[in-house]
Amino acid sequence: MLFSNPEARSLLANRHRRTPCVLLLDRSYSMDGEKIRRLNAGFDAFRQDILRNPVAAQSVDLCIISFGPVKLERDFNTLREDETLQLKASGATPMAQALELAMLKVTERKQSYQQQGISYYRPWLFLLTDGEPTDDDGYGSEGYKSLLPPLELAAREGKFTLFTVGINVSPRGRMVLDELSRPFKGRCLDLDNLKFEEMFLWLSASLSRVSQSAPGDRVQLLDPRSGDDIYDGWVL
Repeated sequence: MLFSNPEARSLLANRHRRTPCVLLLDRSYSMDGEKIRRLNAGFDAFRQDILRNPVAAQSVDLCIISFGPVKLERDFNTLREDETLQLKASGATPMAQALELAMLKVTERKQSYQQQGISYYRPWLFLLTDGEPTDDDGYGSEGYKSLLPPLELAAREGKFTLFTVGINVSPRGRMVLDELSRPFKGRCLDLDNLKFEEMFLWLSASLSRVSQSAPGDRVQLLDPRSGDDIYDGWVL
């Protein structure tokens, strides 16, 4: 039955045009300490900022996938006042598997929107990592290369947009993130001095702009390198 499906009930209860976003968050061992603490705190700033905007609060549809190992932390839904993120660092950096799951979740969510007659903006995938891609056992992996053709297709057909953010990544790690971003005419954005809160506030401000735009509008995103009172320029 339709009304016994929690996802369908949620979509029917809120008919706002959705702004879907997947956060792909690295929680591997190398993120332990200050990085994981600031990541969790940055998400809290993001949640509060989205909820302060009545339109974004009803529009932004958030999914969170962590990797080290891959885990669906939060399936698509709007944000709640009582939510927190309490990631703990462990495991390797199976980036390709996490990205593959994110692509699957976006496809499934778009199908749900279409079935329930919900309009939506182009989904965002926001990948944050401090390392190079590995397999589940921690050995370096080239598996991400198999995702490049579907990413190129997704970019051509406007299926979603991918942003990549590196936290003091190695030259090879930056090369991988650049490769993943290239189909979307982007590159790896380097986080400056662990400015997680500023990064998340930029993300919330950008998603809020999208959620308040008219269908077909070209949304001018805030420059992540320029400092201001909102997010203080978080890119090196």
